Amino acid sequence: MKITVLAFLAALLLSSNAAAAIKIDGRQAQNMDDVMSLGVIYINHNFATEQEAEVAIHEDADQHNAKYYHTILMREPGSNGNMRVSADIYR
Repeated sequence: MKITVLAFLAALLLSSNAAAAIKIDGRQAQNMDDVMSLGVIYINHNFATEQEAEVAIHEDADQHNAKYYHTILMREPGSNGNMRVSADIYR
C-alpha cells in the first residue's frame, strides 16, 4: 500500500508545476525551523482511498502557498467513511 502511495505521489509531483508543495518525511520535518512553519491544515472529508486524501492535502498545501508539507495524521474514524487528514505546512 505504501509503495502505491509513494508511486502515486512521485507521479503527481513530476506532473505538477514548479510551485507545487513537496511532501517531506518526519525526519525532514523535524529539521524545519519553526520560523518556516505556516501552521497546520486539516481536512475532514469522505475519501474513497488514502491516495485521494493525500492528493487533497497536497492541493490544500498548494492553496496556502506552502513549499513543503508533512502529513501528520490520516485516519478513518468510526464507520461513516470520513477520513481526517492533517499536515504541517512550511514556506
